[in-house]
Amino acid sequence: MKLGTLQNVVEQPLSTVFAVASELGFEGVELDWYDFAEAQTGGPLAPENRATIQRAASRAGVEIPSVAAHFLNHGGLADTEKEGFGLDAVRTGIGLCTDLGATFLLVPFFGPAMMTDEEAVSRLEKNLRLLAPEAEAAGVTLAIEHTLRGDETAALLDRVDSSSIGDYWDMANCMGLGYDPLEEIAQLGRHIVRVHAKEYHQGGAPPGTPEEPHFDGLNTKPFGQGDVPVPAVLSALQQNGYDGYVVLETGKFDDARRSAKAALSLLQALTGQVP
Repeated sequence: MKLGTLQNVVEQPLSTVFAVASELGFEGVELDWYDFAEAQTGGPLAPENRATIQRAASRAGVEIPSVAAHFLNHGGLADTEKEGFGLDAVRTGIGLCTDLGATFLLVPFFGPAMMTDEEAVSRLEKNLRLLAPEAEAAGVTLAIEHTLRGDETAALLDRVDSSSIGDYWDMANCMGLGYDPLEEIAQLGRHIVRVHAKEYHQGGAPPGTPEEPHFDGLNTKPFGQGDVPVPAVLSALQQNGYDGYVVLETGKFDDARRSAKAALSLLQALTGQVP
């Protein structure tokens, strides 16, 4: 496994994030893409800036394994009114990843984009089938992150049947939905292509459900000090054959860098990696 961090976890802009991540000991940085316009002319992720970004990562000795298209949580590939925008955004994201040397694009479905019926899942399936050849030709994998159960997701990805489409699995989000993380890993199997690591604490709240997620329990405690069975999760992923990136999406608490370093140190210890 490789260990990385989301850009926002270390609270650094593009100008310094790679140097800081390298100093802390991360192997890669997943870049934040918050607004579609950021990848257009004049934006921080614009085509004219991408070679500079890639050089900065290379100089720091870290990879850009993935880009997170956060703005798609406002609606995209599964949305009746926004699927056209979603297609344009993902195609732009494929180009962005190609230019940066990233091989994964995170395509999320939370908040307004959350899939709540079979019609939305069918629409997503149709659009993933459409995009799969384009992603494959570019050498980019589209990694969907969402609220579907593991068995539902595996069935969807089996139907799409593309090595360029997979699941971006989060060890804490699933618990906020009332799912068992170890069961999820077993159900998803080879479809897990990227992993987010963060913490969850239920406290006195009722268990979350897909209809009423308990996402306010996410990152309320430092990584490794909540309800996520982190050692068992990492062991199950390894037994499942997963050897890709585990990317921190942890809380910042007293200090972003110290919190990120502490979470990284735990992952290194549990995966047998020497800092």
